[in-house]
Amino acid sequence: MSVIKQDSILLEQLKAGCEQAFAEFYAKYRKYLMVVAVSLLNDEMEAQDLVQDFFIDFWQKQLFNRIDPAYHKGEGELMKNYIHRIVYNRCMDRISQRRSQQQKIDDMPAPDISCPPENRMEAMEWQRQLSYTLQAAIAKVPPLSARVFELSYIHRKSRHEIAAQMGVSPHTVKNQLVRAVRILRAQLKKG
Repeated sequence: MSVIKQDSILLEQLKAGCEQAFAEFYAKYRKYLMVVAVSLLNDEMEAQDLVQDFFIDFWQKQLFNRIDPAYHKGEGELMKNYIHRIVYNRCMDRISQRRSQQQKIDDMPAPDISCPPENRMEAMEWQRQLSYTLQAAIAKVPPLSARVFELSYIHRKSRHEIAAQMGVSPHTVKNQLVRAVRILRAQLKKG
């Protein structure tokens, strides 16, 4: 049976809500999508997260329903082309985010050590106030989320390092980090 025919049957099963079809889809395309993501991002961990998020979205948001074999006749491996495009676009978005973050860092003014003492005192006071405000906001974050935030942003550990240290899954670390950042943003906007 041709790849096109196999994908057509797999697509029909996915649209019928067959979990076994999703398991087959995952097994068939995971390695391929990892190769695509790693080749673009040059970071295996980030690629793994991106591909995992894609599969979650593909099933939960039923992205397979957007594939219309009648519309794409003659385009070869319809399923592979569709998922390749999604993962490629997500990788390009990540690369764009990286560039944007790096540009913000590059645009930050360098500290002027030759500034007058009164300005240095003012800067130190501002930094002390900022530290106090941040500590007060962190105190309002649940303990697990706060610990994950501290390990990630203060100790600069990766998700997988944090997961190993805390004995939880990297996905749990990601969820706790998102939770902590959301709460901190809300707290800091109030202050």
